[in-house]
Amino acid sequence: MVGAAAAVPTTRPRQEQAQTPGQSAPAQTQPAGVDLPVTHGTKAPMRPPVAGKAGGDHAAAVAALTRIAGQQRGGPLPIGAGQVLYVKTYNLIDGTGSYIHEVWQDPGTGVALRIRRSDDGPKSIDHSLSDDEIALETARAHLGAPGLDNMKAEYVAAFPREAAKAHELSAAWRAWAAKAYPGRNADGMIFKYLHEVFHYVEPLLDAQQRAALYQALADLAVEATTASIGGRQYDVICMADAQKADCLLVDAATGRFAGGAWTGADLKVTAGNFEFVDFATQPRPVPGATRDLTQEKPGASGSSTTPKR
Repeated sequence: MVGAAAAVPTTRPRQEQAQTPGQSAPAQTQPAGVDLPVTHGTKAPMRPPVAGKAGGDHAAAVAALTRIAGQQRGGPLPIGAGQVLYVKTYNLIDGTGSYIHEVWQDPGTGVALRIRRSDDGPKSIDHSLSDDEIALETARAHLGAPGLDNMKAEYVAAFPREAAKAHELSAAWRAWAAKAYPGRNADGMIFKYLHEVFHYVEPLLDAQQRAALYQALADLAVEATTASIGGRQYDVICMADAQKADCLLVDAATGRFAGGAWTGADLKVTAGNFEFVDFATQPRPVPGATRDLTQEKPGASGSSTTPKR
């Protein structure tokens, strides 16, 4: 995304009034320089007890994802006029090691209008796209075909709803990966992009679409185990190699995406290697200051909306 690499470090943002995940912030005009209310993490208390189970395999992943697909209920997160999708990724560490990553994303174009990252350290940013940058990114989204690398509204609308289409979906993912990343591990590259799908598309899908997403995920070379965090059970769905694994956390009781983990090859979730995600809606943020776009450098592959671990 244009401008994301040029985000200006700021002091750690002031925390505003709390909201429950899914609750909309008050619709109001936000003057420049005033923080929007943020959603505080509510899935577990700070520093909860964590008990991850080591080891997993593909058969366990297929069984878990089949069950999760059958658990899907309810429609997408409603987003009203003048509102945007708000995604907050955070850990449950207070003080040293704390981490919050927030995105205000246009649901029509998939453009991240504002990104705010607050670490316990020197990595804080608060970056809002200018009007010119928004126009540029919107044009790019409209010109490109919808897909894993362009998750605009048309991508959400075209997402399959039939269970029978899940295998076609995973096959399309692999065909895209083979073309976009020849010679690379196709399933591994797909999983990296699915990290963004779960963060920025999953809350916009209806129950049938989410079921198809989980069924298609079962076709990939994923493995699964479980973890207890704060006394609540989670399915841990991972793409692993010989040294490490990148994982999704899914609430075992509801079947809804809850966060992620980056584990060793044993897939074991520990107190320091997972994060949760909250979804809500908030007013469209005020555009940032105009910058010289000719000085911007393209970012790495994948969207800069992805929380950086």
